Amino acid sequence: MAGHYLTRRSRSATWAWNLSIFALALLPISVAFFRLHVLDQAALSLSLLLAGGIAALGLLLALFAILLIWRGGARGGGRAVAALMAGCIAAIPFLGAAYLFSKYPNGHFAETTGMRQALAETAAPVAPISTLDGVLVGRNFQATASTVYQAARAALEKSGMTLVDVQTPEMLRPQGPDLGVSGTVTVPIPTLRDSLNLDEDEDETSDDPYADLDSDDYTIRAVGYVPLFGFPSDATIRIVETDGTTYVDMRSVSRNLERDLGQNRRLIQGFLNRLDEAMKIEEGITPDS
Repeated sequence: MAGHYLTRRSRSATWAWNLSIFALALLPISVAFFRLHVLDQAALSLSLLLAGGIAALGLLLALFAILLIWRGGARGGGRAVAALMAGCIAAIPFLGAAYLFSKYPNGHFAETTGMRQALAETAAPVAPISTLDGVLVGRNFQATASTVYQAARAALEKSGMTLVDVQTPEMLRPQGPDLGVSGTVTVPIPTLRDSLNLDEDEDETSDDPYADLDSDDYTIRAVGYVPLFGFPSDATIRIVETDGTTYVDMRSVSRNLERDLGQNRRLIQGFLNRLDEAMKIEEGITPDS
């Protein structure tokens, strides 16, 4: 007389699958709600911690289910393996964040060596050397400061940064939240600062009152953003010409983060790389594609 054994389905595999999928879905939902201003930064942190905890629990249950199925022959092996894979995918962002935290454990700002020296005599905080993965070095070009300034404007646009303000001794500004300066230095004429159109596209640089200035000193203030989350960083770019050589240094400070996980360093490096490309175009050299 022939017969067969009934094998039960592993509940652990089902729970592991449900938890892993939930964690995998919670991550993009949390980010989307934060970008839509439904969640604030504290709520985002709690939501991401919850997703990480659920993903870890799903991984443990998946491993437990695979062990039980291997030893007891229960059904649900495919579901357990799928839950393990989903849990691993959900854990990738947290593993990446842990790696960046170990590499950049402190600090929420970064600057090039030239900017560091300029700030050494002020009260501004300077990033500890121990947190730097190598030294951030500025750029120097055998070109006028005005040429480098125009290249910096193009580099800002390609970097996705928002221009906030430009200062130069050749165009002094009165103190005030909403006034700029037009005309000569000796007889400044106040105008609305918004009328300067400093954040327009590169094709409209003719509206930029600084584009045609023959200055040897520019200070650009801009805002950069963390990819995905959009956390802002306040950037300061200094362009100074001395004896025919123009030096460019930069500082970037996170506005809302106590630890930037190296984002400000990456922002500076990305801008300087794009500045190199923009200067090649200014000099009539086609950058390698």
